[in-house]
Formats: sequence, structure tokens, C-alpha cells
Amino acid sequence: MRVGIDAHAIGSEQSGNETYYEQLLKHLASIPTNGNRYVIYYTNPAAAGRIPASEKFCLKRLWPATPFWRVPVGFPLEFRIDKLDVFHAQYIIPPFCNCKTVTTIPDIAYEHYPEFFTAFYRLRSQALIRRSAQRADHIITVSDYSKNDISTTYQVDPDKITVTYEGAGPDFFPRDKVQCQEQVTRKYGIKTPFLLYVGRIQERKNLRRLLSAYARLKGELADEKLVLVGKKDWMSESIEEHLKALDLEDAVVFTGYVPSIDLPFFYNAAEAFVYPSVFEGFGLPVIEAMACGLPVLTSYGSSLEEVAGDAALLVDPLSEEAMAQGLRKLLGDQSLRLKLGRAGLARSATFSFKNTAEQTAGVYERLAGAE
Repeated sequence: MRVGIDAHAIGSEQSGNETYYEQLLKHLASIPTNGNRYVIYYTNPAAAGRIPASEKFCLKRLWPATPFWRVPVGFPLEFRIDKLDVFHAQYIIPPFCNCKTVTTIPDIAYEHYPEFFTAFYRLRSQALIRRSAQRADHIITVSDYSKNDISTTYQVDPDKITVTYEGAGPDFFPRDKVQCQEQVTRKYGIKTPFLLYVGRIQERKNLRRLLSAYARLKGELADEKLVLVGKKDWMSESIEEHLKALDLEDAVVFTGYVPSIDLPFFYNAAEAFVYPSVFEGFGLPVIEAMACGLPVLTSYGSSLEEVAGDAALLVDPLSEEAMAQGLRKLLGDQSLRLKLGRAGLARSATFSFKNTAEQTAGVYERLAGAE
């Protein structure tokens, strides 16, 4: 069986999508298969060094990288050469596919919170991803919440959707806290103690409310700074303006993009992890933090409560007061932090990218074997 995989997210610094495809390829390379071969299509030259070497893989760089060429022209041209049995797309199924198709759609947040996206991205996604969901032979998503949302919103048979939960990579585990704090200070100049957020700096992540909640507690905290790890995205300027209005410039640190190799040091150096996103398809940083034994505060209302279970403190993401009370409770109760840290370790152990890859390979095999 020959499977083509769109891996253009690798090297993009797009946090969740990049991690998903890196880990998927890593585990596809290692799990036993029945002679499967994979054609890995990438765009960023840095991606070639991040895709594992494997006799199963044939790497092909598509250029130019723009999706306006890659999707309607680049892929169809390659398909004529590669004679695939299955093509695995990232969101959008290209035209003129001469094989079975599967697409991974982690979430459709743009349908429910259009204000968090540019008009162009929203309109393009609503048209093309909806169409891809209906055209695809199968859909992979990352939570039951997203499965139900995609099925209902796009009127897709739920039997056509497979849920493959994500998991923390092998580098995410409890480490010596003092050594990790020294590493973060030495390399990034960040002094401890601090609260931690990891993810893109964008409106959907609800960071303005987090800053307001943090400001309410500033007088009660000892020295805990708030460290926001992630690449700045659309509308990040409004977050920075809100920071200035709250006079928190000395208390909040934006690190920018941090490579995955350094993230475990941040998780292990922090006092607690805060992930107040309004809407998520999975919320991988929550599981990464739990795998490092870090107590987690996150929000209910989307997939995050499904992922976190009873191993995190859940708050209303639309209430600054609820968020402030949650932070106060978490920081003021060491026994609660220890309890959540232990519960998070147990919870994160139930999620695995190895399972993700095995389930995904199973989807390929069912599609290739179907008439």
C-alpha cells in the first residue's frame, strides 16, 4: 500500500499541527506494517531534518510552498506520478485525487468563533474544509467533541469519522525542578517562580481574560510572573495592548516560539500551567503539562474537559472572576497542586501518539482494502 501524507505543517512553527504530524510520522516509522510505503510531501526545507529516516518513507518537497499552488496544482501533479492508494490531507482535499482520501480536521473553531480569525481564513475554511469533509472517504479528528461537532455542523455520517487522541511525546516527563529552572533562566533569561501558558498568542486562547485575572491576583502573589510561550498570531497586538493597559509589562514575559526540545524544561520549571482557551479540538499542551507532573487549570465548554477529565481545575473561560478564583485556589493550596500533579501524570499516561499512529494506519488499510 502506498500512502501520501501532507506534512507541510512540519517546520511551520504552528504548534499543535506541527507536533501532530511530527509525532505521527515518527510512530508510523516505528510500528510494524504490512509492507506499507509512505510518500511524505513537505514544503519547509527544515522539515527534512525533522522527519525520521525510514525505508518506509520517500520524501518529496513541494515548491512553491503557497497553498494556492500546492493544493490545486502541486498535489494533483504528484498524484499522477506516485500512484497512491490513499492520500492523507491536512484539512483540505486537493482536486483530481485518483485514490482514496482521508483528512485530519482537529476542530472547526472558525464556524463558532469567526471573530478569532481573519475574514479570508474564515471564508476559505468554511468553504473548502466543509467541502473536504463531505468529499473525503474518511475523516480523522482528535476528540469526541470534535467528532460530534464536525458530524453535526457539516452533516457528515459519524461512522465516517475516527477519533485518534493525541499524546505527549517521550521528552515530557517529570524532571529535577531546580535544574530545569536554571536551564530556563540561563537560556531564556526568565527568573522563577512563574505560571506558564504554552500555545499560539492569539485571541482564541483567551489570553486577555487571563491577563485580567492575573492582574486581580497580582497583589496576592509572591513573585510569580506569567510566562506566555508561543508564536504571535493574528490579533496578538490587542493582547499586548491589554497588557500595557493593565500595567503588567514587568510581570508578563512573551518568549516567542520555543522549539519542542526546550518545552519540557518550561513545564518542569513552572509552578502551575494555565490554558484558558475558549475553544479547542484537543489542547495538546494540557497533556504535555500533565505528563511533566505540573498542576493544570483549564476551561470547560469544548474538548478540554474531555481531555483533562478530573485531573485539572476547570473554570468558565468567559469569566475573569472565575479564572481569578481558580488561580487563587490553585496557588494558595499546595496539597491541591500535588493532588492535581499526581492525577495529571496518571491521566496523561492514557494518551499516546503510538496509539494515534496505529489507529491512523488502520484507517489507511481499511480505505485501501475497500472497494
